[in-house]
Amino acid sequence: MAVLRLPSRETSLTIQLLPGEQTALYEYRLIQRRTANWQSFRGAHTVQYHNLSGDEYQFQVRQLRGALLIQRRILIENLLWQRWWFAPSLFLYGLLVMGVVGFLFYRYRIRQFMRMQLIRDRIARDLHDDMGSYLSSISILSAALPADPARAKQNLDRIGQTARQVMDAMSDIVWSINPTQDTMQQVLDRMKQVADELFGSTDTAVVFSVEPGVDALSLPLERRRDFFLIYKEALTNAARYAAASQVQVRLDRQQSLLRLRISDNGHGFDPAHATHRPGGGNGLKNLQVRAGALSGTLSVESAPGQGTRVVLTLPL
Repeated sequence: MAVLRLPSRETSLTIQLLPGEQTALYEYRLIQRRTANWQSFRGAHTVQYHNLSGDEYQFQVRQLRGALLIQRRILIENLLWQRWWFAPSLFLYGLLVMGVVGFLFYRYRIRQFMRMQLIRDRIARDLHDDMGSYLSSISILSAALPADPARAKQNLDRIGQTARQVMDAMSDIVWSINPTQDTMQQVLDRMKQVADELFGSTDTAVVFSVEPGVDALSLPLERRRDFFLIYKEALTNAARYAAASQVQVRLDRQQSLLRLRISDNGHGFDPAHATHRPGGGNGLKNLQVRAGALSGTLSVESAPGQGTRVVLTLPL
């Protein structure tokens, strides 16, 4: 049996019938899966079919109630979504997509869990180091009060100072883990608050310079804390040791980098002999460690009589 193959885009079919005997009565039909009714015609006749779906057909012609004269097999290719393998493939593809999405979500949750665990560990370590040191100092000074009445006032003053340091440290920790403080503008507000606490009762002027657009940046929780503590440590050192009349704090962006510069016009010091400065050696090391945690770089430029400049550069 002759076969006529048509692509899936061919949905119309026209057949020209030219019978040998013009006066005889003929019949034709197009069968699709089941029996179809015969249609009669006489003489030359044109048959048209439209909107045929992908399937197997048989076109037959016969004389009225006689034997078949013509029988042609017609195959119209199925559309992609009509082919037998499409539904199983789509199902398997859906399972694959769901599996990939599930795996990515699982990996994301694991990473989030690990991230939060690292943050918790850092907070616990900071609490242990800072609070442990402060509370031990308060405990020792409190125990010395009855044993040394002559120095009671001095020890009470030191207890009060240490208690304030505890409160400041706790305030910094609570602020740094607050998820609503992610924008740079909120970080700037906190930076200005610290500057006012350190220099508000002095004659030192603190000048902030922020490049437009920097205040709209975002610092995630784990980076915000180290960034802020570097700033606070540098500003605290300027308040304690610089005796400066002006401190400048500048924030700007260089492509994908954020740069913080803290400079003063104070006494300055020799970085090569920083260990001779109160808290100098360990303080500078702590700054470098925190800068490394930010995947950034930190430089300290100073000389006796020429002030000090601390520059922190970190990727955004």
